[in-house]
Amino acid sequence: MEKEMKMETKTTTYIVHSIAASVLLLTAQVSLAGSATWLLSPQDSAWENANNWTAGGPPNGPSDIATFAHSSQTNVNISTSEEVNSIVFSSGSASFDVTFSSSGGQLIISGTGVINNSSVAQTFLAQNGGQIVFNNASTAASAHMSISNGVGSYPPETGYTTFNDTSSAAGASIGNSNGYTMFNDTSSAARASIGNSSADLVCNCDRGRTIFNGASTADHASISNYGPGGSHGVGGQTTFNDASTAANASIDNGGTGDVSTAAGSATIFSGTATAGHATITNQGGLGFDQNSSGGLTIFDGSSTADSAILVANGGVHGAAGGGIYFNGASTGGTARVEVFGNGYLDISSHQSNVNIGSIEGSGNVRLGANRLTVGANHISTSFSGVISGNGLLSNIGAGVLTLQANDCIADTVGLILISGSIIKLDFTGPPDIIASLKVNGVAQSPGIYGGPMSGAPNVLPEFEGLGTVSVGPLSILGNISTRAFVETGDDVMIGGFIVRGTEPKRVAIRALGPELTQYGVPNVLVNPTLELHDHTGALIASNDNWMSTVIGGIITSDQVADIRNSGYAPTDQRESAIIADLPVGSYTAIVRGVINTTGVSLAEVYDLNPQPGSFVRNISTRSFVQTGGNIMIGGFIVERTEPRGQRVIIRALGPELTQYGVPNALADPTLELYDAGGDLIASNDNWQHTIIGGIITSSQVQDIRNSGYAPANRSESAIIARLPAGNYTAIVRGVNNTTGVALVEVYR
Repeated sequence: MEKEMKMETKTTTYIVHSIAASVLLLTAQVSLAGSATWLLSPQDSAWENANNWTAGGPPNGPSDIATFAHSSQTNVNISTSEEVNSIVFSSGSASFDVTFSSSGGQLIISGTGVINNSSVAQTFLAQNGGQIVFNNASTAASAHMSISNGVGSYPPETGYTTFNDTSSAAGASIGNSNGYTMFNDTSSAARASIGNSSADLVCNCDRGRTIFNGASTADHASISNYGPGGSHGVGGQTTFNDASTAANASIDNGGTGDVSTAAGSATIFSGTATAGHATITNQGGLGFDQNSSGGLTIFDGSSTADSAILVANGGVHGAAGGGIYFNGASTGGTARVEVFGNGYLDISSHQSNVNIGSIEGSGNVRLGANRLTVGANHISTSFSGVISGNGLLSNIGAGVLTLQANDCIADTVGLILISGSIIKLDFTGPPDIIASLKVNGVAQSPGIYGGPMSGAPNVLPEFEGLGTVSVGPLSILGNISTRAFVETGDDVMIGGFIVRGTEPKRVAIRALGPELTQYGVPNVLVNPTLELHDHTGALIASNDNWMSTVIGGIITSDQVADIRNSGYAPTDQRESAIIADLPVGSYTAIVRGVINTTGVSLAEVYDLNPQPGSFVRNISTRSFVQTGGNIMIGGFIVERTEPRGQRVIIRALGPELTQYGVPNALADPTLELYDAGGDLIASNDNWQHTIIGGIITSSQVQDIRNSGYAPANRSESAIIARLPAGNYTAIVRGVNNTTGVALVEVYR
């Protein structure tokens, strides 16, 4: 969308230039107009009416000067294309409204610009497609000048202001509502105050925009992108394209109010644009509605944050926080990044790794699988938030990074230390569990690490403070099972799991049916078959009756003895099993009935060598959820947990499956979590409304958002829990006994 907008706005620029040229030629050939002063008592409000001007008017030429003083008519309307060198408001001038009220109404200022010698406000209004164009070195007034582009009413009225060449907005106050201000070439926003209003989708309006193209600069401007206050709409937007720069500007991106479908405001950098030395603040949502979203700063393409200050503030009343995104090949330069509350920095969609100057605050950092390197600006900062994902955190430079809590680094994140760069662990109590630790490129063995004052068994000079870190993983999520009714076609049972780490993982996968009858399960699948697919969808192993090995794919020899020796041999020979040594990656197991038979089946994945070098995680199963005993039941085991327990998120999805072509999705899935004793310890129906009870003691909505696994549909369910070692069961049902295809997932 932004690329389309960029092309459109650049095209508009070229059109403006061509119009200016044609007007110049026309004026030289046929116009006898010249510099003139607006009369004390003009005939009407039309600029084009010569009877409204002193001799020589109306001004319409590249050397013409339009002067305004005291007048009984202070509304001036332009409906055709006019060009002047400059507009001068004399010291005793009245306050004028100059309006461009049609698509043909435009004023091209190609000389000195607007000069306001009065002490009163002079207002220029571009409406109904009207526009103001500043060419060459022209400037807006240094004070008491306002420009309004568009009207956000119904029906909407658009309006535009364009600065070309080396022109400048000077000290003007510019408001964009259903219109835009565009800076091209090497033009400058100077010290202008610019506001980009939100758009209300009810009236089909466009958002207010400020667009920087070419090598233009925001200079020392103050830019406010306002968030929508209503239940619909989109916030104002500032876009930096090409090689433009935010320079020393101050930019504020507002959040939304109480909303249902509204989106916050944004500042977007693309191409090779730079944030320069700007300060960009992203406010959190303001509404009581949990969908209220924050303002965003987004770096795309090869843009850079340079040495800017980037702030993401938390939302209020449970609303989402502001966000900072690095995507594509963008770079963080030496930017100072500050995240507070539920505000966040997100590099999960970046194509590789991101370096920034520093990180600080109490907010969240989402790594995805990427590496974040901090410290390039050599300042000391403190951080008490959470750094999550399965990537890496690296600290460089002379500044000290102080981590103020023992959960700042998630247990799936690795830490890289460099000699001469210090991380201070400023907390007491249990260690911060981390996935891995490297010092100067050398991997460290599992254990407890800290600085000289920590008392840790492994002391590193790169650490300071009393706190410690524990290199894991010390907890493993394994041995996963799902029971559901297997039908035919798209309604077979499909299970997914991921092997993480650095080593291959040996697993046993089973598809059971007949032996479930001994546990009182009715309507079992009499003869289940099992298929294993890799991340490309390729079939890599299969089985129908575990005592008859199917050779093919990764199965190269008879497995019957290995299955017996594993301790997981099925009790009925019609059931299926596969043992596989799987490299790191994602896998899918599919359970069907022979000859399209149907019935209840149990699919299981067992970790046969639970070692720190690799582990099974992120398990999901898709099947058709019925009622009674034919609901979907998922089981998993937390093994070898650390004292704080294993933090997991469990999801029950339905509606969002339709976007992947899954028919008959369960419209409103509910989720229940039980412990080994069969006690209900947590439940949810609609993830945006936490059910307090059991192990859930406070609202989880923001934690679910920050996890990166928030369901796409509010009717879907999710629970976050920190679980001690043991067996757990997740049950998925349909509200009011509805049925359909659902997906249950467990993420570590």
